[in-house]
Amino acid sequence: MTTHWVLEPLEKVAGITHAVLSSTDGLISAWTNSLERDEAERLAAACTSMLSIARSVAGEHGAGGKAVHQVNSVFEGGVLLVRGVAEGTCLTVLAAADSNLAVVGQEMQAMVASLSPGKLATPERATAAGTRFSSGAGSRSGGRG
Repeated sequence: MTTHWVLEPLEKVAGITHAVLSSTDGLISAWTNSLERDEAERLAAACTSMLSIARSVAGEHGAGGKAVHQVNSVFEGGVLLVRGVAEGTCLTVLAAADSNLAVVGQEMQAMVASLSPGKLATPERATAAGTRFSSGAGSRSGGRG
């Protein structure tokens, strides 16, 4: 399969190795060709957990809200960037260690800004008990295509 159109601009950025668009509860909606579906699902699950932890810290130690703009992790061989992009959706990018992170961040922002929040938002889902679940700030696009 080819990369979903919404992530194609990120594939062209020097240093970006993978990108995943998912709901903030870990359900993937788009991923780059550099990942198999199961890899994309594991990455989304891990990164949405990181975003959730960051929200918890922000709620206790931030300015009173739980809004998290971006979570970064630098590790041997790479950099992980996770950001909310619309209600209930997040964007995860893995980049090479020697990437120009200013350019990577700029391109992530440009991708988000080029789309309407409604195109990226993940709608609330009903839980088994009939209550609504809202996963907070994040991003979504249509299915992979």
